[in-house]
Amino acid sequence: FDLSSGINAEYGGIHHHTMADDGVLVLRFPRFIQPDKILRPFNYRQAEGKYYLNQVARGHHWLSDEYYYHQCLSSKSIFILTDLRCMLLTYDDVLNHWKVDWSHVYLDIEKIPEVLDAGQGMGITFSAYMDPNRGASKFFKNRRKKNRVIIVPSREETKIIQERFNYRLQQTKKKRFQPPSEDDSCWNRCCRCL
Repeated sequence: FDLSSGINAEYGGIHHHTMADDGVLVLRFPRFIQPDKILRPFNYRQAEGKYYLNQVARGHHWLSDEYYYHQCLSSKSIFILTDLRCMLLTYDDVLNHWKVDWSHVYLDIEKIPEVLDAGQGMGITFSAYMDPNRGASKFFKNRRKKNRVIIVPSREETKIIQERFNYRLQQTKKKRFQPPSEDDSCWNRCCRCL
């Protein structure tokens, strides 16, 4: 009769059940806390958007941006609005991470975006000036304009994106993004004074 073998077997079983696992299974995205620092109930959509913004913001100037809104356009592309810029994220299968396909600061956008009825679905189109510090533009004084089209799967999502996009543009307080008033003369609506 050997008592030590039973004790070792029991100790091994107890030891196995009390050990913590090395990997932690994350069940949801971290909570998004808005800039006013008021703690609100968990919102999965906002937490997801902030997570995607953090994935591409590591080590970049987007760390200073505050998340505002996002829309998943497909399984591999996401459109994000922040307090300072809009950006399109695409998923890179080779490197297995999200990357910024393009981004524009709101001040570089020429005019309010327009709704486009595309063949694949609804869309939003706008033109923006390219960043003068990137590519060949940094060697030339004039900045090139680039037309951007965002294809959105449904009409409802298109309206929501357009409303949120217009709201962020109006927050810049630029005259070209403000709704026209009735007493504006032709001179005030002219592009020379914008």
